Amino acid sequence: MKFLTAIFTMILAFFKILIRYATSLSAQLRIDRAARSNTVDRSPPSPAPPVLANLQNSNMIDSLMSPRLGNRRFAASTARCAPAASELQSTEVWLPRPSLVNQNPAHSNSLPRLDKHRVHERSESSNGRKKSEINNKPQRQMTDQERKRQYRIALNFFNKKPERGVQLLTAWGFVKSSPDSLASLLFGRRGLSKSMIGEYIGTLHSPYHSLVLKYFTGMIDIRGLEVDVALRKAMQFFILPKEAEKIDRIIQAFALHYSKSNPKRTSNFRGGWDTIHLLSFAIIMLNTDLHSPNVKQRMTQADFVKNLRGQDKVNGEKNGEDIDRKTLEGIYDRIKKDELKAGDDHVAQVQRVDRAIVGKDKPRLTETPRRLVCYCRLQQVADPTKRQSSTARERDVFLFNDMIVVAKGVRRGSTSMVGCTYTLKQWTVLLGAHVTEFQRGQYEFGLTITCPNKDKIHFNARNFEDRCHFVADVTESIREATEMEQVRLEMEMEHHTTIRSDNQRDSGLPDMDESMKLSNGSNSSAGSSSSSTNNGSSFRRLSFNSLDSGVVEEHLETC
Repeated sequence: MKFLTAIFTMILAFFKILIRYATSLSAQLRIDRAARSNTVDRSPPSPAPPVLANLQNSNMIDSLMSPRLGNRRFAASTARCAPAASELQSTEVWLPRPSLVNQNPAHSNSLPRLDKHRVHERSESSNGRKKSEINNKPQRQMTDQERKRQYRIALNFFNKKPERGVQLLTAWGFVKSSPDSLASLLFGRRGLSKSMIGEYIGTLHSPYHSLVLKYFTGMIDIRGLEVDVALRKAMQFFILPKEAEKIDRIIQAFALHYSKSNPKRTSNFRGGWDTIHLLSFAIIMLNTDLHSPNVKQRMTQADFVKNLRGQDKVNGEKNGEDIDRKTLEGIYDRIKKDELKAGDDHVAQVQRVDRAIVGKDKPRLTETPRRLVCYCRLQQVADPTKRQSSTARERDVFLFNDMIVVAKGVRRGSTSMVGCTYTLKQWTVLLGAHVTEFQRGQYEFGLTITCPNKDKIHFNARNFEDRCHFVADVTESIREATEMEQVRLEMEMEHHTTIRSDNQRDSGLPDMDESMKLSNGSNSSAGSSSSSTNNGSSFRRLSFNSLDSGVVEEHLETC
């Protein structure tokens, strides 16, 4: 009996404790509800997905969670609330990671990922601000030296490929794109190859080039001159191309300009400018016949007059009249006495230097883009660590815009560069080279040119000023060669990109390579065939760093 009473007392005490705990728990819940109801800005909790609620008491949730959330548990009634406005305006916007292919809702609460769309928009806006800031920043103005170098690079491209040179001259603002502006530049600027000018203005089947030719010939003053004298003056500004059709096009433009400049002389010909055109072409042929070393039998005066018999005629006539005999005889005598020659340019000067230098393995110096920058005499130093006589190893140095040539002058009884012969000693290109100065022992004004192959050429100048000028010229020539190569590579890349985009098919597949086409063609043809068959005392230095530089106009008295 006592035992049962004790058990009942223990049960009663247990229920009292349970009721007390339940009362405190309910009171705490009421307090929490009151606190949540008093919070005005608090958003209601988002309901958890039903599948996720079923997995809350399962151990599988740990395997579905991100490693960063592996030690945390999901709350059924306290799911993630909607973000506040301040959170949406933050730099990074966080969203749940996209669900997998099986559309498991449990993945929606794994580690958040950055909203790529919002970030992309923000990055575009920030990039736009950066670009606008960059565009608004003042561009660095090119120095006068850099502008001159850019001009020389454009001229170099014109002297190699006229169309490309005109493109650069126009793009860099040295000339307007109008035909008259370009004709003015070709007519009045130095440093342009006259042969390339002739090639450009003689371009066929181009209205733009025809206008350039018209404006170009219109700038030549040939008023009051005989036809051959006027033609001689016109050829001082260009060299006729080798193609006969281009020659005829230029001569035709010359004849039209001559007829407008000399109306009285033109009226002496029945055919007008057409007869002048024919006569001018005959003068070109006569000049070649009388002065070409390849012609053995020369044309006589009688032959020249006979060839032009009955050629003064109006269009449509079969038999015309003869051109005045005295006029033809005067033309023949003047052409025979003095050959028609083009005007001097930087290419002609390089040709004279090329003829004067002799030696084994001499490079070909005569190139239309190449020009002589300066010519001077320096003492070549074999070893800067050893002494040598002050008069030993004197060298004549020819600095071009893309290479340097070291030679030894041989006296021929002349005091000018034209009458001298030079023996080649050394040469190197300037692309990839660099120059430094040194002072050691007796070599007070020393300088070293490091070649692209790491060979070194040592010189010693006569004074500080000579070294400064020569080092400045070499440095500028190296920069010009380097920047020209960079521009060439950029233009080649742009050209190949344009061709590739033009040849791209609409389907998106690349075109077949030309080599594959050729190989397939050769294989098919082979298969078909097989199946069917089964130094001096005076020293003078010239340097040209202006926009008009490129042509030496005086002989050097240094031999």
